Amino acid sequence: MSKNRLNPTSVLEKALPIVKKAGEIALSMAGNLKINYKGKINPVTNADRKTEKFLVENLKKIGEFGFLCEEKTFTKISSVMWVIDPIDGTVNYSHGLRFWAVSMALVVNGVPVVGITFIPALKEIFYASRGKGAFLNGKRIFVSSVGKMNRSLITTGFPYYVWEKTGRVMRIFRKFLREAQGIRRPGSATIDMAYVACGFFDGFWEEGLYPWDIAAGKIIVEEAGGKVTDYDGNNIIIDGKIRKNRTLLASNGIIHRRMISLAGGQKIWKR
Repeated sequence: MSKNRLNPTSVLEKALPIVKKAGEIALSMAGNLKINYKGKINPVTNADRKTEKFLVENLKKIGEFGFLCEEKTFTKISSVMWVIDPIDGTVNYSHGLRFWAVSMALVVNGVPVVGITFIPALKEIFYASRGKGAFLNGKRIFVSSVGKMNRSLITTGFPYYVWEKTGRVMRIFRKFLREAQGIRRPGSATIDMAYVACGFFDGFWEEGLYPWDIAAGKIIVEEAGGKVTDYDGNNIIIDGKIRKNRTLLASNGIIHRRMISLAGGQKIWKR
């Protein structure tokens, strides 16, 4: 599908019921899981793979797209591709917690033009298309107007390599802890970003994220009026490259400059 013939709003309308059905599949499998590990503390379940296959098979029916999927059930990198995380928050999911989501974005030349984050257990579906705003269950959403860090509720997550890089991760955590009103750690990057978009959180930071962790949340936050960059304040391009040291800040935009200062930029990789 060429960029010229792509109608993001139309694609979003066709994709929403597919995502909802995928979430129902994952929710129905929650009590009957087979769990394996991709790393020491990084689980993958049979539900991750089944949900991902369902998404790919059905999204193929609505157009010609490439696919970049976390569980690699199908991969075809292209300039127009779906970036999919079938269950973001698998640790939560495998323990019976409700904070997990089906997350996917349609990316054109590195820029998300459609994003969907569905939290089945909470019946919350966030979505956005480029230039059309962001929504939660059909209602327009916006980021918060909080302008001071000591009035900001901030959320974060820890990378799966936290055991090896604990000192670096905690140095930044302590900086935010000293200035924020409070810090929360729900366990799903795509939910963290969706909750920034609707004003529940004022900002989010994390390192070690992958394209499928970021893509949907990026457009949802931006269409809600917020800002998404790396720790240095640079724009994030969503491509097929897997960078383990990818950093991310998402905020209401007002506190973003201070968050960049606290995160420390790429200097953290030298310490």
